[in-house]
Amino acid sequence: MKTQRKPRLNLGQIAYNEIKEMILTGELEPGERIILDTLSRELNLSVTPIRDALNKLEQEDLVVITPRTSHSVVKIKEKDATDIIELRLTLEMYALQSAGKRISEFPVQKFRSLFSRSSLYSDYKKFIIADTEFHAAILAVSTNQRLPKLYSYLQNLIQVLSVQAIKADGRILKASQEHQSILDAIEQENLDLTLVELKNHFKQMRSALLHVTK
Repeated sequence: MKTQRKPRLNLGQIAYNEIKEMILTGELEPGERIILDTLSRELNLSVTPIRDALNKLEQEDLVVITPRTSHSVVKIKEKDATDIIELRLTLEMYALQSAGKRISEFPVQKFRSLFSRSSLYSDYKKFIIADTEFHAAILAVSTNQRLPKLYSYLQNLIQVLSVQAIKADGRILKASQEHQSILDAIEQENLDLTLVELKNHFKQMRSALLHVTK
């Protein structure tokens, strides 16, 4: 009996995965022009699958393509950033408010340990991964099963904003401290205080974004 093999990714999908990761981790900077030939050499792929991948990423609002077919990474302006942050805060507040007794299931110690690691402070990519996991855990406590799917619509742009914000001087340390304050409130099962700390976290994030989104 033959072993069933997993289907191989085509070159377009490989290019899409690689470029998307480069954008979401900040390796390709917001607003940076994407040179097809340069990217082709870096990824060891032909221009055709890269162009196909960029077209797909444009549909996800991660890439901007001008009429002359030049490509660049999306750069989110101040108004859009504010709108996205407000929507994100609204959804996460709802998740906590609808959690009920499930708030006690939040993995407080796991994230307390994670955000105490000094290695995060010097590696923004590691921090972004930890931050994404933390906010996903907030959504997961909600009893509303449709919430993560609704949130996923914003996820790519949220991560682009997170990369922009976290690169501000001292932001990783401050954000880690803000996370610890949220964890303290969750551990006490104090919903009102948790919401206050979450609002403060988003307020500080927005302040960090002001100088890069104008």
